[in-house]
Amino acid sequence: MISRRVVLALPAFAFVAPTAAQALWLKVEGPERAFTFELPATPEYKVKDGLHSYSLLRGEIEYVVQSVVVASGEPRAVLQESIDVTAGYLAGGKWTRVDWLEVQGAPAVDATGPMRTGETVRNLLAMRGCRLVSLGLRGPLGVGRFPDAQRFFASLKFAA
Repeated sequence: MISRRVVLALPAFAFVAPTAAQALWLKVEGPERAFTFELPATPEYKVKDGLHSYSLLRGEIEYVVQSVVVASGEPRAVLQESIDVTAGYLAGGKWTRVDWLEVQGAPAVDATGPMRTGETVRNLLAMRGCRLVSLGLRGPLGVGRFPDAQRFFASLKFAA
């Protein structure tokens, strides 16, 4: 069972210099090189109780990546529990959109909803083995469809 904390982001990292086509975006490597993701600038990194977390505030948009190793369990149940816990932070206590999918063959869920503050939050959670990875984005209405948001969510890559 997952603890009652919001699971959104990520771990120990290595930055890779961006190419010209990636202008200003940085590739960040997760703990044990288990996965990578990209952000438009250097995030703040923290580890507490096994939860690796990166956060970056760019103007009105906050990017958060978290990763934690969870006790074994049926992946869809773990993902469902994770979005149920975070739904408590939403206006009305529920997500307005929940899509079940796969990220490189790993079970995943992409959920969007309004926060009590009037902002929108979008979370993409994926589970590979016992590692739960969450990419979260908070910002103005429609932020989850912005081009930078699309790039951010599409950047999650698990190691082979």
